[in-house]
Amino acid sequence: MVTSPDALRNHIKLITGLGANPVHLDEWLEKSSRGAELPPLSVAFTFDDGWQDNFEHAFPVLRANDIPFTIFLVSKLIDTDRTFWPEQVLQLLTADNVPWEDDCFQWLTSAMDAVINPPARLPLELADADSVIGELKALDDETIYRNLALVYQAHPHLAPPHHSRAILNTAELADMAASGLARYGAHTQHHYRLNRLADESQLEREILACMDDIRSLGTAHTDIFCYPNGDITHKGKDLVKSRYKAACTTKTGWNREGCDPYDLHRFNLHDGNSYSPQRLLATIGRGLL
Repeated sequence: MVTSPDALRNHIKLITGLGANPVHLDEWLEKSSRGAELPPLSVAFTFDDGWQDNFEHAFPVLRANDIPFTIFLVSKLIDTDRTFWPEQVLQLLTADNVPWEDDCFQWLTSAMDAVINPPARLPLELADADSVIGELKALDDETIYRNLALVYQAHPHLAPPHHSRAILNTAELADMAASGLARYGAHTQHHYRLNRLADESQLEREILACMDDIRSLGTAHTDIFCYPNGDITHKGKDLVKSRYKAACTTKTGWNREGCDPYDLHRFNLHDGNSYSPQRLLATIGRGLL
């Protein structure tokens, strides 16, 4: 799900051309909570995970158009060269130097056998790799990371390169915050899916300590949470409500004045569904049906 800078420019041009008012999400929520007058057709731009390309590619476009935005950060990945397991798995599935007969890959080959019939030709095409990643979501995140660690231990040449960085660092966060346009919300410490955490103390750390990490950066934090993968439990939601003023979901749609602040809906836009004005409007329209 990639959005090119040109597509982002076109989104801004179309949305503002329709009379929409770009707003900080936390400011809209604060006004909504006290029944204050809201700008008509408000729109809030949000980005999940804290990818470095948010700074490199999105920020110049947002700054040039004076667009406020919120990035939901995975706090323990900031200033590291680590990335999320789907990206690591994708790299393995599309590589041409993987010794698949080794036992350390059994968890991956089992997922391939479950979703690809007849047996896959390796390396996989992107669509097949995406299906395998979807099948792996039946496992909890820590299990997947442990399996990946075993793969890299047995085959160091397959490990992600340490010279690359996919996630934002503190200098980039400070640069964006200095513009007055950026706000930083919480997206857990490690991006674990919260409905798969059996340990309550770990659930608390992922939800509560994440904001402590973000506040320690001294940047423009906002007390809004974002559920990883849209997943949450009743216990998790209670923890979110105890610390945050609102939370974003992966559900599609508008948010109206007086809506549940812990069930905020959004439109998931990328080049595949919004590369043209017509496609963007169609995607938004379908989301309202």
